[in-house]
Amino acid sequence: MLTSTQFQDIKDLQDVCEDFEEINLKLNWEMLKKRKNDQDDFLLYKEGRLVGFLGIYGFGDSYEICGMIHPHFRRQHLFQELFQKALHSLKSRPVNTLLLNIPGSSTSGKGFISHTDAVYDFTEYEMKWNKKELVIDSVSVGIKTADEQDIETIIDLDETCFGIVRSDAESYTKRLFEESREGNLMIIHDEKVVGKIRVQRADNKSFIYGFAVFPSFQGKGIGRKALSQVVMQESKWTDDIYLDVAAANSKALNLYESSGFQTFYSQEYYQYPIN
Repeated sequence: MLTSTQFQDIKDLQDVCEDFEEINLKLNWEMLKKRKNDQDDFLLYKEGRLVGFLGIYGFGDSYEICGMIHPHFRRQHLFQELFQKALHSLKSRPVNTLLLNIPGSSTSGKGFISHTDAVYDFTEYEMKWNKKELVIDSVSVGIKTADEQDIETIIDLDETCFGIVRSDAESYTKRLFEESREGNLMIIHDEKVVGKIRVQRADNKSFIYGFAVFPSFQGKGIGRKALSQVVMQESKWTDDIYLDVAAANSKALNLYESSGFQTFYSQEYYQYPIN
């Protein structure tokens, strides 16, 4: 579990690294704030100053890694040291997939990847909403807060729409509900649950993710109407609304763009072989 001082040190280091390379690091701050152990975060201090950080983010049996080294302390194999510690920590856990996440334009990140056995997997676009009035139709499509009875449906949607291994989807969803039910929303059409969407608020910003509609209900405008409701509701609270989408998901990308979202950055994911 990270201390308040460590949180601030990580944030300060993130600001330095992002300014230096003009990048955006995906450190999953909401997950960092809810850590319950000390085996997922690796911090490297030099003379009382944080110069390196690596975080492990678990989603069931699948894990992601993201980290950084202060620009003045690079080319000293320090991130490799942190990475090896992370791999050692993962040895005691069941790992199905391990992804390394780097900003799309990070020269240092790609340099590190080139010295590993990781293989490119996919690119994810980060999008921000440009204020735009969206049509609200709450007659044919509704939104409700998820409850315990919706857990299995959420797992089904993650497995069906995102191809997530069911055990991973189950573990992740149950952990979300244990932490907080707030922001877990279900999409209703003709009194039937047909999809889901999750909203997370932090630092005066809203983040939309986990948006999915069962295939048999896609192409009917249900997702567009649900997204419009959520975006307009969040716009009452903030103009800074964000979401991520896989670059290969052209249907979702078109929907988001037509709803006022624009790509401002990308993250690349590389799959690291698990021995």
